[in-house]
Amino acid sequence: MKRDYYEILGVGRNATPEELKKSFKRLAIKYHPDKNPNNPEAEQKFKEAAEAYEVLSDASKRTTYDQFGHQGVNSNFGQSGYQDVNINDIFNNIFGDEVFGDIFGDIFGGSRTRRPPRGRNIQMTLDLDLKDAVFGKTIKITLPNNSKKVSVNIPPGVDKGNKIRLSGEGEASQYGGENGDLFIVINIKEHAFLEREANHLYCEVPIRVDQAILGDEIEIPTLTKRVILKIPPETQTGKVFKLKDMGAGSLHGRSSGDLFVRVVIETPSKVSNAQKKGLKDLFESMKGQFKESSKFKEKLNSKFDD
Repeated sequence: MKRDYYEILGVGRNATPEELKKSFKRLAIKYHPDKNPNNPEAEQKFKEAAEAYEVLSDASKRTTYDQFGHQGVNSNFGQSGYQDVNINDIFNNIFGDEVFGDIFGDIFGGSRTRRPPRGRNIQMTLDLDLKDAVFGKTIKITLPNNSKKVSVNIPPGVDKGNKIRLSGEGEASQYGGENGDLFIVINIKEHAFLEREANHLYCEVPIRVDQAILGDEIEIPTLTKRVILKIPPETQTGKVFKLKDMGAGSLHGRSSGDLFVRVVIETPSKVSNAQKKGLKDLFESMKGQFKESSKFKEKLNSKFDD
């Protein structure tokens, strides 16, 4: 759970803009990674303070935060705040030249020459078909900041929540520096038949009761085509069949996963009286062959024995 922004900066809820700036400056100097090399905890505290100051230093965002808390300003950061943002980008993109210069000078004694601040990083969501996510594809997108069309290489194995970075395709700098970057967040559209979990794919297929009893060959979907699955006689509902290497790959180059097919037995509807009588006679003659039903009834009788 995120900490309260006022608590992070160590100020009261009635703090003035000057008090907010002073508190943030103190924390930024204390926890800046260049003063705390190889210290992930210090870097995390720096980013936490940066996020708090960015909200509370903006009058509109501060009002929204005071009314609704983190939920009210969540769209500005997503769920991870500044977790994926470069430390220098936080200075350049969020706090402007004045605060950046003050803090930078205090950290390095004013002796280091700094580059002009970069433009803001921006983020957009890209909806992909499951097939394109698994096998990869080069697609054209329209940038949200300037309507420019660019080609994006979607690597095989991307999954929901993965990010693709396009360097220099973010907002232009107001100070003559480099452009920011564009982060494309992948979203996978729902597939008509298949569900994905890590490297594996899952599918649920209905079969008729006669197919389950007698066995059959049925067609099932994969990402690219239909294949034949052999259903052995006396198959039970919920039976799962594994089709090796017909699942999804991953960004890390691991071997493809598998496709798991779960069959669900469908009973007929709108059965005539004559058909019902014939079925009753048929299944009455096989009454002793329903082992699971018999086991269940025995356990039930033992539990509730009168």
